[in-house]
Amino acid sequence: MQLGIDISTFDELAELNPVYRYHGQVIEPLSFFRQHSGISLVRIRIWNDPFDEKGRPYGGGTTDLAAFLRSAKKAQSLGYGILLDFHYSDFWADPGKQTTPKAWTGKSYPEVVKALYEYTRDTLLTVKREGIALAGIQVGNEITHGMVWPYGALDREFDPETGGGFEGLSGLLKAGVAACREVYPEAKVLLHLEHSGSYEMQEPWLYNVTKNGVDFDVIGQSYYPFWHGSLEGFRYNNERLQKEYGKPVWVVELGYAFGSSPYEEEHKDLTNLIDDNFVATTPSDRVPFPLTKQGQADYLRAFLGVAKSVGVESASKVPVGLNKPGWNIPVKWGSPPSTNGPTKPSSISKGRPLRALIPSPNRSLIRFKKLNRIPSRWDAVFSLSFL
Repeated sequence: MQLGIDISTFDELAELNPVYRYHGQVIEPLSFFRQHSGISLVRIRIWNDPFDEKGRPYGGGTTDLAAFLRSAKKAQSLGYGILLDFHYSDFWADPGKQTTPKAWTGKSYPEVVKALYEYTRDTLLTVKREGIALAGIQVGNEITHGMVWPYGALDREFDPETGGGFEGLSGLLKAGVAACREVYPEAKVLLHLEHSGSYEMQEPWLYNVTKNGVDFDVIGQSYYPFWHGSLEGFRYNNERLQKEYGKPVWVVELGYAFGSSPYEEEHKDLTNLIDDNFVATTPSDRVPFPLTKQGQADYLRAFLGVAKSVGVESASKVPVGLNKPGWNIPVKWGSPPSTNGPTKPSSISKGRPLRALIPSPNRSLIRFKKLNRIPSRWDAVFSLSFL
């Protein structure tokens, strides 16, 4: 099974000159992952224009094209394959928000389709000129409810001038895919969904985009069991989708918490969304292991076992992406438009080594920190716990 990590925040974190340690020894994390953990793929997102009108970064990685190129060149020099993740937004795109880039607002649907094609093509041409090979390209990020709202939103009927519905979404997807095929015909094209434990939600989505002529190679999945369903649901859904659509599944995001309390003393005023009340009111199959260090490790092992059992290993070397393993701190950001103002990370957390381990071929171990879900201005995800 090919293993992957998301390194979208590494470039911004590097400005802080962080020190990473493993068993007391200072390491460079990307080299360490590649040499000792069996990880061979990195995922890096691109936001169109992650800056406000005064040129201040929104934060959260500030992953514009320049940041992508810096991270991709470093990763490629170490022997990693690259998965490029287009969000088609100036900031985070996910099921709750798919905000149209500032430069595209006010345009008609046909104009946005054209703009998306040209942006994708021109970005990829630049990436190619810089000598970067791409193993895969995501056309959108967690797009079960559509993307580039309202033009590709699924909660409205299609209109030729304003888009919407599966016809509107499919037009945007086909424009992005066409640019990918034109510039990087060898790269796999992914459509990235979430709710990966729900066949009832994902199969109709795939049916509709396929019916509308969207060409793609891989079903991309996020899997956070708290929101996306049980391990058994994940198994059932992905077995059926692979058989019915003849596409492999790449799990590009994965996470599980090891605690329900704020994890840093200086941020104790924040309230986690995954708290004791959440656990008490959530079906047990969505919280299959205790929110402890050992529980996180047990979950990760259980997930990898399920992934293999549904043909993950043989389905085109499906990568399992651990989300942002170098993000050791909560990053405060101002989402556009922001009332808080963009800020950059101010400190590196002092995490202790945890038990969530992935054995490499030479039996080395990687130790991961927690996934906490806390209010939308903050995020903390599977992080290497070195300091």
